[in-house]
Amino acid sequence: MKSYAILNQNNLFLSIEELKAIIDSDEIEYYHGVALFNKESNNVAKRSSLIKYSGRVIVISHDVNEIIKNIKGECFSVDPTVITKEYKSEFLSIYERITNNIKLSKKCKKMDLIFTEGLIIAGLRVEEKDNESLFKHSKKPYSQSGTLSPDIGRLMVNLSKSRKMILDPFVGTGTILIEAKWLGLNCFGLDVDSKMIEKSLINLRYFGYECDILRGDATSLPFNNVEAIVTDPPYGRSLSVKEGINNLYEGFFYSASNITRTLVFTTDSKLDWRDKLKEVGFNDISIHFIYEHKSLSRAIYVVRKK
Repeated sequence: MKSYAILNQNNLFLSIEELKAIIDSDEIEYYHGVALFNKESNNVAKRSSLIKYSGRVIVISHDVNEIIKNIKGECFSVDPTVITKEYKSEFLSIYERITNNIKLSKKCKKMDLIFTEGLIIAGLRVEEKDNESLFKHSKKPYSQSGTLSPDIGRLMVNLSKSRKMILDPFVGTGTILIEAKWLGLNCFGLDVDSKMIEKSLINLRYFGYECDILRGDATSLPFNNVEAIVTDPPYGRSLSVKEGINNLYEGFFYSASNITRTLVFTTDSKLDWRDKLKEVGFNDISIHFIYEHKSLSRAIYVVRKK
């Protein structure tokens, strides 16, 4: 079973990493804007943050005649996608030849007709990114400046490869816990600020979600054997050097290393925590950058113990 996924053009590398995490495999074929993989496409685009849609491949070829041979006479609702704009005029004649050989109806199955790097991919669409849930989660009762967007929260949970549970020890307004719960995971939170705990609980309950949240210090985590920690610690304007950002992060890394093998967190892109992470045993480190606005670019660290 060969499947395909259409990736976010603005964050191609992160889209690929999210896909690998969701299907739990590094074995993908990549063409510009499109990834192919040998697993079912169910629960790929729907649960993702960056994957636009996914489906099951019918036929792949550089030869339009081969495409026509495999779908001739069948009925489809066709959605054409040209990944690179300079190929648009070339694709128009290909599209016309293909659609002249099939029945077109909105009542029939949706077929994606994708053109990238001279390759034609015809496939049955299975899922689309759930934009509705992300928009819904963006309307939570409590938010504040610098709060993670639901898209980034969902992306981070996916990058953790968690299948059962996550812990967020800097829970804030609960964005990460909301996305973890929507993805069907058990969720636990921690925060030193009781007011933030109250706000995050209200936000969770607004969507009908329940997570266990304790008041506590992220440098002394009261948990054992956590599948993954996914969190957004304070940084930038919310925590100055004078307030001990280095001590906070170092204490957090040390405490986290005692209870988990997987840590996903955001930080200001200007900060570099690689040496400190290696000191406490996180020796597999990936860093991804997301531009937010002119005063903030986030770095997403995905770190594991080998």
